[in-house]
Amino acid sequence: MSRYIFTGRFCGFICPECPEPLSNVKVRLYRLRGNQNATALAVANPKDTLAVLSDEQVEAKAKFLLAETETDAEGRFTFELSDKQKYNGEAFEVDVYCGAVPRQQPRRVPLRPRQLSVTTVQPQWRQRGNEALANWEYCLPHRVWCYFRGLFGAWTICGKVVTCDQKAAPVSNVKVSAFDVDWLQDDPLGSAITDGAGKFRIDYSTDDFEKTPFSPMLNVELTGGPDVYFKVETSGGQEVLSEPSSRGRQPDRENVGPCFCVTLCVDVQQPPPVDDPLFTHVGDFHIYGDINAVTGLTNSAVFGHGGPGYGFFGALKLRGYSPKQISAQPARYRFLYENLAAPGMLIPITGPLVYPALVGSRLILWDTFGTGLAWTFQSIYVQGSGATPDTTPPPALPPGTPWGAPPAHIVVPDANGWIAVDQNALDGGFYGPLVRFDTTQVLPALDAPGNGAGNPPASPMNGLDLRIIYQAGPISASSSGPVAFTNALDRVRVNNWGEVRLLDLLEFTGEGTPCSKITNQISIQYTVDHELIAGWNIGISSAAAFPPPPPLPSGSVPRGGFGTHSVNVEGWPSCAYVVSLSTRRRLTDGENDDSRRTTTKVFCK
Repeated sequence: MSRYIFTGRFCGFICPECPEPLSNVKVRLYRLRGNQNATALAVANPKDTLAVLSDEQVEAKAKFLLAETETDAEGRFTFELSDKQKYNGEAFEVDVYCGAVPRQQPRRVPLRPRQLSVTTVQPQWRQRGNEALANWEYCLPHRVWCYFRGLFGAWTICGKVVTCDQKAAPVSNVKVSAFDVDWLQDDPLGSAITDGAGKFRIDYSTDDFEKTPFSPMLNVELTGGPDVYFKVETSGGQEVLSEPSSRGRQPDRENVGPCFCVTLCVDVQQPPPVDDPLFTHVGDFHIYGDINAVTGLTNSAVFGHGGPGYGFFGALKLRGYSPKQISAQPARYRFLYENLAAPGMLIPITGPLVYPALVGSRLILWDTFGTGLAWTFQSIYVQGSGATPDTTPPPALPPGTPWGAPPAHIVVPDANGWIAVDQNALDGGFYGPLVRFDTTQVLPALDAPGNGAGNPPASPMNGLDLRIIYQAGPISASSSGPVAFTNALDRVRVNNWGEVRLLDLLEFTGEGTPCSKITNQISIQYTVDHELIAGWNIGISSAAAFPPPPPLPSGSVPRGGFGTHSVNVEGWPSCAYVVSLSTRRRLTDGENDDSRRTTTKVFCK
């Protein structure tokens, strides 16, 4: 008996810059009916098949229900199908059923559940023992998802606050309040605090802008949707933006729909980093601008490395800023990570998870050349063990003996991941790399298992989606707080698996050996597999001049390829030939990309 395991993830776009997971909704799989063309439906673009179903349509297909499950907080789902469901690997319809949509605000009168038919999927099953595995992920376009949210009276404002100067720098930690212009009194729609990227989200319902002083007996609006204007104030209560209510009657703000995205500018000077501890980069990749919030992959190349669709591997430099003091007390900071496949557990980055990183420098009195004490730069490293005293003791040497360069000052995170900022550090604190996260301790750097050259892998391996959280605050006797500043990279794709890279010649199997002389043809057996392949190719070289063969197998798309490719060598001169298979993964550590690796086989003609 085979068991089919179908996994995936759903998300929806509030707007192109504002995705959200479809958390805690039901996913339903339906068998295809006899009058449906499975092939045509399976290759159709989901954008062309999305449809909100009536109650009658839902009831009509109920008897064809194959299975249903509920998504987790990240929108992920898992189905296990077998003989029990009389399933044998065929295509099925995928629908989403919602009693409520994510972050929906309570309503006076709840609306009925709705079902959205998404598409028909023919899973690309991969065999693993007696199991077949397939994964499928989809993000609903904003025009569909926003319409669907509107059916529940769920309305959202997703926005960003920036400075009004040419830099348009994000403004963090300010309160944004939204209002609707009404005929008798303006309705407050809600408020939110901007994060480290200046982003905010306000969720409200139709009850919030349809109400009047006579609600719920009478709900009257001059227009069909809210007419929105905003106020912005600092954490100290200073108003830095106060739009007049007439702003809500202008065309770009009047009668906005269930999803409204906006950028507000305020005429303020953002405080320098010394006042705002912040996590900003993974290597050279900005956590908000360079890493896709939906996939966790890079958007494009930065400084000549990475590129569209790159994942991360190895030890990652988590960069940002932490000052020496917060609230007039010595500062500390830490990083934690969360495996989004098993959400809810935040794990401090400490101990073996910490790879040595140069985080700063300080000045100490040191006799480098034996000519007397002089102020000398000393490097500060954060690493998993080997802490050194705050004061570096001089070596026990006779006067006039050079001490040499000073040893590094080592700072080690405590058991909860907290790193105390050296109070003698230059530049006002630690600026740049704050810690180096060794992801191989989370997903080991192992070679993925193969299944013989020419065959697909029995167990294709995938990476992990991680969330990385930064926290900073004054040093406290408590190991858990306080936290004065925090921001996060909500999704980064990490994959340390080595690609499957197998090469052989069919003529070497059976009774043949690498010393067997080839006469007429070679049959190249190859397998390349990795979740993120940048490119792979097969080549043939020799010291002899030989006719170029027809194009050899190559590729640049996940997951790679496999098969047997025959080449006629009958007319080639007698010599030794090298068949090579080269591969490169679409991975970066933020500063260095994965290098190309090559496997070879030699044959004689």
